[in-house]
Amino acid sequence: MGEMKRAIAREEQERAKAMEEQKRMTDRFASTLVIAASIIAAIRLAREQDISRPSPRLTSVVTDSIGLARMILEKIVR
Repeated sequence: MGEMKRAIAREEQERAKAMEEQKRMTDRFASTLVIAASIIAAIRLAREQDISRPSPRLTSVVTDSIGLARMILEKIVR
């Protein structure tokens, strides 16, 4: 029974370490992600007449740009 508790504790430590590493990578590239998503959104919205007020199109473009920037960043990091 003691071996099982040690194995569980070891798995929890490994999981916590992996989560900490993931958080560190996320924090490290957060500014890069913001810049990349901003550039992508700016290019997609360059011909839009009025972007001063939130609209469904604006929200959609920003959301898509963030997703694309994340995908690119994940490919680069791997």
